[in-house]
Amino acid sequence: MTQTNLICSWLRVAACAAVSLSFCVSNARHCIAEDLRQTTTVRAIKRAEPAVVNIEGNKPASTARGESQQVNGMGAGVIIDDRGYILTNQHVVQDVGRIEVTLSSRRQYIGRLIDRDPETDLALVKIDTGRKLPVIESGTSSDLMLGEPVIAIGNPYGYHHTVTKGIISALKRDIPVNGVQEYPDLIQTDASINPGNSGGPLLNANGEMIGINAAVRIGAQGIGFAIPVDRALDVAAQMIARYRSRAGLSGVALHVRTRFRDGQAYAQVIGNSSGGLKSGDILRTIGSRTVRNRLDVELALLDGRSGSELEIEADRDGQVVTTSVTSSKPRANRVQLASSGSATSRRAYEAFGVNLEVAPASAVRNAKTAYKGGLRVVSIRKNSAAAAAQMQVGDILVGLLDWQTPDWKSLDWVLDQPEFRKASNAKFRIIRQSDEYEGVLDR
Repeated sequence: MTQTNLICSWLRVAACAAVSLSFCVSNARHCIAEDLRQTTTVRAIKRAEPAVVNIEGNKPASTARGESQQVNGMGAGVIIDDRGYILTNQHVVQDVGRIEVTLSSRRQYIGRLIDRDPETDLALVKIDTGRKLPVIESGTSSDLMLGEPVIAIGNPYGYHHTVTKGIISALKRDIPVNGVQEYPDLIQTDASINPGNSGGPLLNANGEMIGINAAVRIGAQGIGFAIPVDRALDVAAQMIARYRSRAGLSGVALHVRTRFRDGQAYAQVIGNSSGGLKSGDILRTIGSRTVRNRLDVELALLDGRSGSELEIEADRDGQVVTTSVTSSKPRANRVQLASSGSATSRRAYEAFGVNLEVAPASAVRNAKTAYKGGLRVVSIRKNSAAAAAQMQVGDILVGLLDWQTPDWKSLDWVLDQPEFRKASNAKFRIIRQSDEYEGVLDR
């Protein structure tokens, strides 16, 4: 090789090296820039957003003239179990006849109201998707700090999955809502929360849910409120337990309380429980589910059908204890089947699609009406006359046609009347949260 060719070869090598080095430097700059964009906030949102849903539906409202019209209600919710159980605010789904749920993937489903808790303004909705859904990661509200950063995700004014950021402005706020009800012990934040954010999560910097957004201060800016997650999950557990009992899904009794140590939640047995567990035992797993709180316990017991066996692993004074429980139908259900009301409830279910139970007398008295009593709706059949009439779980049936229904005997008598049997549209009256409503059952 001549000296000239050798020089050209070296020049080509040097040029290639320079191009390669330039590419590496450029690529490194791109990687660094990309890494700078992946802030803590971005990572937190990516972690939580798939488990946030938008909720919409029409609900009745009164005009200034006293006329009734339908308005579009909206809010958000969080998936707390991969089978489609969603936690939201009660006021988001209250009076909504058709609960429309939109996932982060834009897929839409019709939800059904499982239970609600008027005192805390929380509700449980179920959607059936045929596949497992992403679940929100929950933190704790037991160690929140003033000034720590928070993120809100919701559906303000119908703008799906809107994200806002702020800090915790105050803790333990008691906020009056409607002159009658008060939200106690709320988290105050300056993250923008607007109508439609209700039911969505308030997240910490790690993307863990620390609250359920619930209220805004009308006319103010930068003042929003959230229900602390520890209380919200405990109420969700209570609603799941009531649903288990009504549906006869599991008769296992595990009495636990959620405790916290160094910001970590654990479920500790209290009192007498099934399976030989002792007070003070710390639950680790039930079946295939890791247990961290009371909600995990109730969700695990949903897996147990009648006659199935659930294995339980617990920690007792530093020792691992393994036991098991066999699911059976709840005792309350067996008593109900033997009661005089069960036959009448079945008749009502066949006639217009509701399962009923005797309502507490106080629930009717609080409505300040002349009704002597009523029968509370515990479940509603899909595509039934009651579902079409927008009855909801928790409603108290106090009248049918022109007669009151304070007890089983009265309802049985009404169902026997020729007027009811022949009526294609029977008028009914219910009490819902101390207010009286009328409707028509189109059969």
